[in-house]
Amino acid sequence: MTPLWMRRRRLGLALITSVVLVFLYLPIAAVLINAFNKDSTLATWGGVTGKWFGQAVSDPEIRHSFVQSTKIALATTAISVAIAICAALYWRSAGRWGRTLLDSTTFMRIALPEVVTALALFVMFRRLNITLGIWTVIAGHVMFNSAYATIVVQARVAALDRTLEDAAADLGAPPRRVFRRVVLPLLSPAVIVAALLTFTFSFDDVVTSLFLAGSGTVTLPMEIFGLVRFRVTPEVNAIGSGVMLVTLTGFTLAAVALFASGGLRRTIGRARA
Repeated sequence: MTPLWMRRRRLGLALITSVVLVFLYLPIAAVLINAFNKDSTLATWGGVTGKWFGQAVSDPEIRHSFVQSTKIALATTAISVAIAICAALYWRSAGRWGRTLLDSTTFMRIALPEVVTALALFVMFRRLNITLGIWTVIAGHVMFNSAYATIVVQARVAALDRTLEDAAADLGAPPRRVFRRVVLPLLSPAVIVAALLTFTFSFDDVVTSLFLAGSGTVTLPMEIFGLVRFRVTPEVNAIGSGVMLVTLTGFTLAAVALFASGGLRRTIGRARA
């Protein structure tokens, strides 16, 4: 029988966890609910309507900022994943000091506050007389998000067995074909996860975009930030709900890819056995 003190401790932990979850997710639920509120002032509940989503979609500025965010996120994802693959493969063949240096620079980019990194890049671009715009935003996003992609891909590389690569090389496959036919398929689950996470983080980024966008580039999170400075409207809630949908879709696909990665690893293990 479970002692009384242990049952009380479990009850207390469950209560604290519930309070924290409510504190975190109640504002999100409020945004989703108010996105369907017919009352434009949000003072009371005026009924259910979907017109705010149509109004947000028909707004040319919202559409333009959505396209800008999508372009930046796609470019950031492609560059960050390429950097992550190269860094992970270097880490596997590097010596002790090379691994230590790579790990240090990777975790340093994550540990540093994003505002510090964004400010440093802003000062550097200004000193170099580089015009701020979409490419400086992409550079800032790559600086930050490639670290996450590197960790994901590096974890997969560390679990790879070189037996298949050695076998392909013994059969006469050149290094490029070994990478394309053996290494890359084995890395594909981690690459997919890294790409989805990178796209999501880049699409949602505000701080780096605010510092590096300049006057001609406005992302969707920047557009939302500018709108809420004056008043939170149902249209803003509808836009926020759409952004949350994109984020949740990215994380859901990443979770599915991680599950598939586990299934692939078990399949390879059974084949080797």
